[in-house]
Amino acid sequence: MVCRIFIAFIVLVAVLVGVLALALPREDLIRLIMFRDFFDVSLPILGFGALVKYLCSCKDRCCCGDTHCNTPPKA
Repeated sequence: MVCRIFIAFIVLVAVLVGVLALALPREDLIRLIMFRDFFDVSLPILGFGALVKYLCSCKDRCCCGDTHCNTPPKA
């Protein structure tokens, strides 16, 4: 349920920013440009972190020899 609320919030923010980008005069777009610059810097870092987490996480078969990889996931 929390995930659906979060997704709805993100979609609403994206639509709001898009509408503001079309409706605001050029002088007021500086705030949106700063917002975009923040994500230009942070998204590659978050993407790299997600890739490392994905590559280092345990799969069904674990070749790392750790005992925690052989335990079934909790429901």
